[in-house]
Amino acid sequence: MSIWFSVFDNKEYVSNDPPFADISSIKQIENLERNYKTILAELQQYITANEMESHFNVTMVEKPKTWKVRSLRVWGVEMYEVQKHFQKTMALLNDIPNVINIGFNLLEPQAKIKPHSGDTNAITRCHLGLKIPAGQPTCAIMVKNEVRGWQEGKAIGFIDAYPHEAWNLSTEKRIILLFDILQPTYVKQKNKICATILTSLYLQNIGNRFQSLYKTNRKKFKLILYPFILFLQLAIPLRNRIKSRG
Repeated sequence: MSIWFSVFDNKEYVSNDPPFADISSIKQIENLERNYKTILAELQQYITANEMESHFNVTMVEKPKTWKVRSLRVWGVEMYEVQKHFQKTMALLNDIPNVINIGFNLLEPQAKIKPHSGDTNAITRCHLGLKIPAGQPTCAIMVKNEVRGWQEGKAIGFIDAYPHEAWNLSTEKRIILLFDILQPTYVKQKNKICATILTSLYLQNIGNRFQSLYKTNRKKFKLILYPFILFLQLAIPLRNRIKSRG
């Protein structure tokens, strides 16, 4: 199957794959689940002196500043300064092959993330429940037409390219660890995928200010964005090497 990128295609992603993916065969996931309290403790220690940031795409939430994140790895870009505070978390995640995106995800009480589709079909998106105030239907995620709740210390995987939404209608915060695993078929194209998604994120940031951008024929983006994608394919590994020595 060819790679699908939302930045280049206005059409909804179509596949016969089920909305939620079976990640039980990834043996390192079980170790991650066993250590969820350690991961939560590192986050709690971090936020005593640091704030999580509101998700940059303000169009995706019903109420401003109700969806907050703290990224540790952004599509192949290592956030070393943040990772220093999460050494045990990173050790656990680095044990899982082909994880290209890592971050904490907080949803405030009475908050909803609007229906949206992810950036690509090349990954399986995973959520590890850290602080889950209620079960479904009060606190849940819907992928296509299937709804599931999170559980503390349990990981779920789903196809991020499908339309999905999430909500927390409880009176407490919901916290998960989010990580994306490249599907085996696409591992050799890692740099291209990361560069394309990063370019898409920059474009979404511009789209927050200029909504008409989303009405543009996406196919035209391929020619316009190709030089940026090519540059990032080379720049991401170089940037990580330089930063790791700093």
